[in-house]
Amino acid sequence: MINYFAGEYKASIDEKGRISIPARFRKWETGDSEPVFVLTKGFDPCIVAYPSVEWDGFAEKMLKLPKSNKKYRAFVRNICRSAVRLKCDKQGRIVIPQSLLEYANIAKEAIIIGVLNSIEIWNPETLNNYEESGIKLDDEYFQDLENLL
Repeated sequence: MINYFAGEYKASIDEKGRISIPARFRKWETGDSEPVFVLTKGFDPCIVAYPSVEWDGFAEKMLKLPKSNKKYRAFVRNICRSAVRLKCDKQGRIVIPQSLLEYANIAKEAIIIGVLNSIEIWNPETLNNYEESGIKLDDEYFQDLENLL
């Protein structure tokens, strides 16, 4: 069975840094009773949460990058230094480390977005500003993508 995350949800961060992962995002096919996610810095100003099995596949790909290449070492270091493996509690919550909350400028409110094999956690204002100042999503933009899909 192939699983994909999709959709957008509003969430609150409590005083302990906990966020509730939407129930439909906790149903990733695993043998675990409670889902396990690996959180790290996103390529954009957000937090990315990978199901453990997806992270493991990504890590395997990073292991194949040549360690003699300074750019690749920096990339792997940047992704891995903030990575943390977290298990959802019985209420479906995870505790986001303060360093990741600060990186994504998240305080009390967040937007959780399903992005195929991962979940992005955004500060709502940052997401809004990022979308408004980003690439114009018109026909010309999508023409570049049609050959990739």
